[in-house]
Amino acid sequence: MATNYDLKKYPKIYSGSFAEIYDLSSELPGTALAFWKGFFQLSDKNFTREMLETAALVKKAGIKVFISDHSDLKVVSSEVLDWLHKHWYKNSAANGLLMEFAIDATTVFGSITLKKMLATEKIHGIKTVYINNFEDGKNAAKIFLEEEHLL
Repeated sequence: MATNYDLKKYPKIYSGSFAEIYDLSSELPGTALAFWKGFFQLSDKNFTREMLETAALVKKAGIKVFISDHSDLKVVSSEVLDWLHKHWYKNSAANGLLMEFAIDATTVFGSITLKKMLATEKIHGIKTVYINNFEDGKNAAKIFLEEEHLL
């Protein structure tokens, strides 16, 4: 997880082994910053539980836009990718998520995995755009929210 973000002014609304989520709605309504972390395995029931909880949080917190930091992403198995597409992305889209601005993984294999994870045809209509950093994500989120008449 990148530690150079100034997150003091954003309340943490979720903290787990696989995700930390901060509410950015004081600046950008319906926007959250998510750090995705850990080694994703279907055999780890905490993983599937947390992913279902974070998808439900989309509705509970009114999240329309995620700025997602995948910088620590490692290789994810095809079974986990299938599960994420069938459960996390499907539920998040149904719960109102419209856009994910993604900060790429820092390793080649993590980056390849992320491209598979964000395959347009598998993420249930959620739009995705790669960004360089948190500030770019906030700027892009503001433009997206304005274009969607959500700001």
